[in-house]
Amino acid sequence: MNEHAAYADLKKVELHCHLELAFRPSTLKHWALQAGLPVESDADFARHFLIQEPMSDLPTVLRKFLDVRDLLASEEMLEQLAFEVCEDMHVHHGVRVLELRYAPSFLLDKHTHLNADRLQAAILRGCARAEARYPLATGLICILQRTHTAEENARWLDFALTHRDGFVGVDLADNEVDCEPEPFIPLFQRAKAAGFGITIHAGEPAVPGISRNIITAIEGMGADRIGHGVQAIHDPEAIRLLADRGIPLELCPTSNRLTQAVASLDDYPLLKLRDAGVKVTVNTDDPGIMDTNLSREYALMVEHLGVTRADLEQFNAWARAASFIDHEKIERAMAAD
Repeated sequence: MNEHAAYADLKKVELHCHLELAFRPSTLKHWALQAGLPVESDADFARHFLIQEPMSDLPTVLRKFLDVRDLLASEEMLEQLAFEVCEDMHVHHGVRVLELRYAPSFLLDKHTHLNADRLQAAILRGCARAEARYPLATGLICILQRTHTAEENARWLDFALTHRDGFVGVDLADNEVDCEPEPFIPLFQRAKAAGFGITIHAGEPAVPGISRNIITAIEGMGADRIGHGVQAIHDPEAIRLLADRGIPLELCPTSNRLTQAVASLDDYPLLKLRDAGVKVTVNTDDPGIMDTNLSREYALMVEHLGVTRADLEQFNAWARAASFIDHEKIERAMAAD
């Protein structure tokens, strides 16, 4: 499979990418060596930081997430991270519209010496540098964490509202199985009323009944898009609601395989959901730690599902229309040579 030959000329849209876990491997390795970690060889680096096979031990996987987070200890690192994610997405994979999401609480739980305002400014500087160099439209989404209380998340929603010019949307992420969405409904109703785009991680893990979270996200939280939502394929009510409301799914094939949300890519429900009337998009989720990229995601869908160029063009059109980024900004990035 030549992943870079999979319709490399398409002007792509990426809606679902977690900034903290979208590192350039060479940069993260440099930071890890500076921190004294034993990752001199590629094998050692992969063992320490990458998820390349389906997860069998969740604590080990979560440890890798935290190990990456723990290295991101300065504003300069976050600015560099943001710039490099943008640059790599555009230069190597033809991305013109890029939404990056991050959880300030996730970073600051570890790095208490950092200031949230300066952290946000650093990330915006990295994105702005990339936009100045490349035809690229970027936007940030503020993640609220299910593993924090509604009261704690209310403070981070206040942060997002204070930085309304720096965020295009708000998301709810983390442990969907053990943390019910209902306590967070008022926060998202407030965010919706303030004009934020709303995307909710819902219906991701392969757990019976988890697709109910998709319905709650739409009807209770005002979701404009659903992060993952792959389990909707088992729930006719969720499919009807998604199709009737025209709410896109931010599907992430490699991530869903690695987390065992799906058994295999041969059975990935991308086209089945599309054929049921659901708008679907293809994204990377955590491209650094999951050793993937958008070109590879497209190539995998071509290889395993027979996805065509026309299919990919449609998925990108849906993603472009659903983006929370100012659409004049999108049009300028798309029209540039």
